[in-house]
Amino acid sequence: MRRRIVFVLASALLSLSLIVAPATAGKPQMERVPINDVGVLDEGLTDACGFDVWVDATGHITFRLMTDAEGNPKREVNNFAIRVHFYSEFSSFDSVNVGPDRVTYLADGSIILATTGNIQSITVPGQGLVVADIGQSIFHVTFPEDGSDPIFELIRQPGNHTGGNTASIACDVLDG
Repeated sequence: MRRRIVFVLASALLSLSLIVAPATAGKPQMERVPINDVGVLDEGLTDACGFDVWVDATGHITFRLMTDAEGNPKREVNNFAIRVHFYSEFSSFDSVNVGPDRVTYLADGSIILATTGNIQSITVPGQGLVVADIGQSIFHVTFPEDGSDPIFELIRQPGNHTGGNTASIACDVLDG
């Protein structure tokens, strides 16, 4: 879900930049964002677990936005290449977020989001892969007019998606 939220926020920023600067059709706008966050308190997992959870994330995200002749967004391809190390005073685990997200902008203001790759799997020393979100997930995403959180409707999800409450699993691992 974090990848999807980061994507939605980044998409909104890129879309906003189209209003400010004229775009040309054909050549995608591209931005590569380096990720080098070390020793960051993960407030969401800290709240869920009841103890401090820290994150080291390194890698990059490359955003590519294709527009029509008027500068309106039509498609995006956003490549994620991020390694993440979660840790607490008790234990740790590693995760990766690699692969492209493909976005198609629809006339009604919604989007189709296809995430592909290893979106967030959890590998625990001595246990191996304990959570898998590998393959593809295709969503129809709508943005409520009241500004509330986007609504994700799953269309299909081929691949290895073990499901479960990822935060709960992460907390169990990090609790040692």
